[in-house]
Amino acid sequence: MSEIGIDNKREPIDLNEITGYNKVQKDKVKKDTSKLDNDAFMKLFLEQLKNQDPTAPMETDKIITQTAQLTQVEMQEQTKQTMIEVAEAMKSTQSTNEELKNFQNDMKTTLESLLAVLSKDSPISNVSTEDSPYNSLNMIGKIAETKINGLNVEENKAIDFDIYFDEPIDAMRGIPKLLIFNENKDLVREIDISQYNGQSGYLRFRWDVKDNVANPIPSGAYSVIANYNYNNDGSYNIARLGRGEVQSVIFSDGKPHLRMGELIVPLSEALEFYSKKVN
Repeated sequence: MSEIGIDNKREPIDLNEITGYNKVQKDKVKKDTSKLDNDAFMKLFLEQLKNQDPTAPMETDKIITQTAQLTQVEMQEQTKQTMIEVAEAMKSTQSTNEELKNFQNDMKTTLESLLAVLSKDSPISNVSTEDSPYNSLNMIGKIAETKINGLNVEENKAIDFDIYFDEPIDAMRGIPKLLIFNENKDLVREIDISQYNGQSGYLRFRWDVKDNVANPIPSGAYSVIANYNYNNDGSYNIARLGRGEVQSVIFSDGKPHLRMGELIVPLSEALEFYSKKVN
């Protein structure tokens, strides 16, 4: 059987070399000893004074000259550092000024847009505001009269709708009612709405699409109004479908639409806008 020999003369492994420790130590940045700082310069100067030949001491003008050189070098170093700090400060200030300038431009644009909206508080015509987002936004909170005044009804299919009431319903001023007419202006249904006493704004109703004797009505278009709050002159306040407060403006395909309760109406269907009555 052959034996495996071991070479006892092999050099020991240098772990520092393998791990790279030695290289790191060599690559360390050493202080440049060719340049003297102020402290080193002063120490050498003092040593020079201590070890000078007593019989031939350094002349006073040479001492003053070297001291002046030391002071000049120190001042130059301080001036250099100060200039670096000033340059950094100027750079930071320039960046801050640019950000402030952008902020001011954005704020100016926002204020101009806001003023454009607020300055248009006169009565609005849909002819001049059809494609104007600012004027459209100015309609929010206004009362709108539209061409829509009826419902498209399918036979035997109940329908929900909203009607806007300018003031609270007062059942003590006559019985409030919904009046529903067919295309021939014939009254087909009366609905008592006294249960809404004290309420105003958009109120939601459901019609079972039956007439006053509970017969189903045929499919078609039906107009709806509400009589409420009897007045001293013998008239009733009237609310109708397709009239009410504009709650928001919705843009679809670049065209504005008015949200009036659950009703979404194209701006082109609007007839008139006016401010709400102050009670």
